[in-house]
Amino acid sequence: MLHNAGRDWAASSMFDRSPARAATADYIAVSASTVPPAAGDTTLAGEIATAGLGRRQATWAHTAGAATSTLTATFVATAADALPVTLAKAAVLNAAAGGVMPFSEVLSAPAPLNLVNDAVTITVTVTHA
Repeated sequence: MLHNAGRDWAASSMFDRSPARAATADYIAVSASTVPPAAGDTTLAGEIATAGLGRRQATWAHTAGAATSTLTATFVATAADALPVTLAKAAVLNAAAGGVMPFSEVLSAPAPLNLVNDAVTITVTVTHA
């Protein structure tokens, strides 16, 4: 879902030449929340920030002329304090902490992490429409 703040972020990142231009949104955050996103959301409810599951700077990919871009990041559980957990939602943000959250979605398939070193790769596909 493109959030209201995401519209402002997109306009700034595409057209603002000033030093106040919005930063690139290339971080993925995860949560166990299954609540669908709402347009007015500005943070990821229940964002996990411990045990190796904190925000990751994602790898961006886009093919010239294509109508989509992807952001991909791998999360590895490094400590048992947040386990077990089932990741259910992901968000794209423009900072390692705080920042603007242009997009978030409930995952198409929940990702259970039960043990230290369990890993999941999250790919967010953004359609340019």
